[in-house]
Amino acid sequence: MTRVIVFLLVVTVAAPATVPELTVAYRRNDHAAPLYAACLYPKDFRARYGLYLKENKPRGLYDLFSGPRSTLSLRLAPFDSDSAVLTALLSGGAQVGILASEEILTAVLADKPVRILAPLQRRGDMLVTNRSVPAADWKEFIAWVKTQDRPVAIGYIGQYSMAALGFAQALEYENVKYAGAVTVGTVPEGGLSPKPETVRVRLVRVDDQAALAVELEQGRLDAAVLQEPAATLVSAVDGNRTIGRIDILPPGRFEDRPGTIIAATDSVIRGQGEAVGRFLELMAVATHYANNRTRNTLAAADKWLETSPVLESISLDNIAFSSRPDFTFTDGIWNWYFALRLKNAVPESMAGYMEEKDWLGIPYDSLLLMPALDRAGARIIR
Repeated sequence: MTRVIVFLLVVTVAAPATVPELTVAYRRNDHAAPLYAACLYPKDFRARYGLYLKENKPRGLYDLFSGPRSTLSLRLAPFDSDSAVLTALLSGGAQVGILASEEILTAVLADKPVRILAPLQRRGDMLVTNRSVPAADWKEFIAWVKTQDRPVAIGYIGQYSMAALGFAQALEYENVKYAGAVTVGTVPEGGLSPKPETVRVRLVRVDDQAALAVELEQGRLDAAVLQEPAATLVSAVDGNRTIGRIDILPPGRFEDRPGTIIAATDSVIRGQGEAVGRFLELMAVATHYANNRTRNTLAAADKWLETSPVLESISLDNIAFSSRPDFTFTDGIWNWYFALRLKNAVPESMAGYMEEKDWLGIPYDSLLLMPALDRAGARIIR
């Protein structure tokens, strides 16, 4: 009798590791151009950095790969305003946001649990005049302002605009007195009525870009301070003209100031820090790519936003990208806070920060960015 012995081999197959997921909300303009480039040029990113995005749904779903391995799943959520991006962050609809620095800083003053994680875009504050202003540069503009027998009306967007704060400081440097903001709609046809001689400029807060363009066209605003790409879009309408950058004007406290940043809530930083760090690493190599492959970046912004290549070219020429929190980045955050504190616009609970290092710990969290920059740096120089 033959005995048959059967050996049963049991193979245990490990379940695939779960890839973390992030929803990234972003303001739909060219400040997010490095992200568009990462989405549209995966072959370039794979060859240069070994870090790239694989598209699952155009402009919507992507997997982040480090070499052959998927490390992160990204869902992109576009919005038409910075406030909408902030709302998505605070409601939990998105874990990461790409939006204007002022939006996050203002939320911090309102005691919202949100922080800046990294810079993305800087520069780009511009002065735009309507067709009736006979000035080709800042010197001629100031000379014209001083000859007027009425306050010159200057529009700006946002409650605590860095562009407006920098412009006001430039006026003070030129010894041009200005008056506090009035709300759009209160400026009559033909401009503001004559005021005491000491008041040469009246700042006018406007809700959005479209409203500001109308005010310029109707002559109720003489000029406006705007960040790109809004400045280029408004200057292309009905004879408006861009005078030049205002962030570089003396005293220069907002030169190269942080324009667009990457942010997240405190709970996301604590609970999903590793995933957020992977996204920050991607954006660090993406800003390197954007600065070194400008034509590709312009093409990516044009394709993604479906806008005019000419206008995008002008706008992108006035801004720059960086993921590194250098002196101009941190100094811009401090000078924003300090300017508002001088205007008594800071809540009493936050008005006691007298040193830059103390204040920076409130709106800015660098713990996730530093390791991400180290990893990105190793990819860039490999």
